[in-house]
Amino acid sequence: MAADLLLPLMDLPGVTESVMGARERVDALLWDRSLRTKGAALRKDVAIQNARASAAIDGIDIALTAWATGDAFDDSPIGHAAAGVWRLEQSLPEQIGIWSVAPMQSLARMHSLVARDVVADPDRLGRPRDSDEVDDPLRIKSLPDVASMKVRLAGLAQVTTTESAAPAMVEAAVVHGELVALRPFEWGSALVARAASRVVLAQRGLDPDLLLMTDAAIYSIGRPAYVDAVRSYLSGTPDGVARWIRFCAESCAVGARLSIDRLAELD
Repeated sequence: MAADLLLPLMDLPGVTESVMGARERVDALLWDRSLRTKGAALRKDVAIQNARASAAIDGIDIALTAWATGDAFDDSPIGHAAAGVWRLEQSLPEQIGIWSVAPMQSLARMHSLVARDVVADPDRLGRPRDSDEVDDPLRIKSLPDVASMKVRLAGLAQVTTTESAAPAMVEAAVVHGELVALRPFEWGSALVARAASRVVLAQRGLDPDLLLMTDAAIYSIGRPAYVDAVRSYLSGTPDGVARWIRFCAESCAVGARLSIDRLAELD
């Protein structure tokens, strides 16, 4: 039986408390009785909010109203990028089943969707990079070489297909952190990382209907705090990894609150 590599992360400073506290916030959302009548409307709103926020974190900053009307997807470089983010967002429900058995296939599909109108060479869509030339919108710089990236990517696939007793938030944080750290694609790795994190939360049953505004939460917490947390993860130290997991748990907690607030506003 394969070792559970995720469970020991619960012993890092503050991780158990952060994850359990965030879980209470998520449960408060999922137990809200108004979801029976408002759930579908909330899901649509969450999709727009998360897509807009994830794009803005990577510098594709377009007004929320333009996402809602479709004006964000005009025939311009930023419009093409936004359209890819929206395609990625819409694909998440179908990724849930794929991820559980073939996470690398899911990542390839997500990248192909988000980068289709941005990456010039179609042969590079969905394929891990073979050079150190990558887009770095978060300006985190520290980049593993190609060989190291491929080894760690294979390791991530093994971790995500091995049953773990660790909470979904911990697995999602590791997936998110590793993909941002590795930047396996020439463009769009962080967009895919945030989407994959949400797929893990859904696949593990924490957020099965994709109702958490986790990306909107990261945007509201602030890009500087997000980048600092990413750099903490990149350090590889116990404290750095713990800080990252706590940040991801906070994004779940804030995302639940944002969704609850929006649910109350829906007719």
